[in-house]
Amino acid sequence: MKTLPTDLANHIAGGTTTLADLLKITRTDAQVFAFTSATEDVTIDGTVYSAATGLAISSIESAAGLAVDNLELSTLDDGSTFSRADVLSGRWRNAAFTISRYNWANPSDGVEVRMAGTIGDVYLKRGQVVAELRGLQQALQQPVGSVSSKTCRARLGDALCTVNLATLTVTGSVTAVASAQQFTDSTQAQADDYFAEGVLTWTSGPNNGLTVKVKSFAAGVFTLSLPMISAIAIGHTFSVIAGCQKRLSDCADKFNNVLNFQGEPHLPGIDALTH
Repeated sequence: MKTLPTDLANHIAGGTTTLADLLKITRTDAQVFAFTSATEDVTIDGTVYSAATGLAISSIESAAGLAVDNLELSTLDDGSTFSRADVLSGRWRNAAFTISRYNWANPSDGVEVRMAGTIGDVYLKRGQVVAELRGLQQALQQPVGSVSSKTCRARLGDALCTVNLATLTVTGSVTAVASAQQFTDSTQAQADDYFAEGVLTWTSGPNNGLTVKVKSFAAGVFTLSLPMISAIAIGHTFSVIAGCQKRLSDCADKFNNVLNFQGEPHLPGIDALTH
């Protein structure tokens, strides 16, 4: 059972309250952001909660079972904390959050933690940034186990695959730009489609830290699966991992790892089973 700080519990029991919400977000890049729905900034446990963004949180409803607690928060799109590029590029997705409430008239009363979880979809809506907040039960909704498939179910380099990604990762820099989705690194001389389905991570420029899948590669030209939100420019650096297209032939010929192939390519298909 949750226990409230004594002073905060007494304040709530008094009937007339001065309560406000707190939201603390820790992004996957380790940056921390904190907001309050009150009209003035407040510092609690060394964290400064900003009132500038106009925080509004929908009603929190918790279920007794395993249903996921979902709600939305919205803040003003001031272009500083929640920049358009960061929102659209996914920098806020999967960030950890904690929602609490406190007595804004006397913050020393303590805080009541009301919900914790991760951020799902984030989008722009009529001058506001709206984020979906998912409770900790979200993890229990993920499937457990695997289903047979002709292609490999492992991810290149994971515990099932065991391939050493260090030997398959190269670094480079942009030497020419065709669009936000296609650029050239003339120093890369790998075979065509060597990086197809691989993962590219930007290490400089406005896209620094963002990852994107490579759609195709030929003669030093990279075509990304999606255009980058921020512009690509000559000199921007990146690292890229060789692509795996989940085929048995790739596992055998490209990675010499056929013993760890996590698929069933020789299972008869539905046509063979029904004849």
